[in-house]
Amino acid sequence: MSSHEVRPSPQPNARPALDVSEYCRRAGIGEAEERRLITLLGRYASRHELQMNLRWPLRAR
Repeated sequence: MSSHEVRPSPQPNARPALDVSEYCRRAGIGEAEERRLITLLGRYASRHELQMNLRWPLRAR
């Protein structure tokens, strides 16, 4: 992972937060869904949060 993708956390046991835009670009997620995720989760989110909040057709890949 690049340094642009992961935001450092002040908590030592916290899971890394991914850049939502970068995650969407790499996963082939469209711009409309990317905007929806950013509105819902903010600029950074865990992989689990992203995967659980994708709309159904995208999860079925």
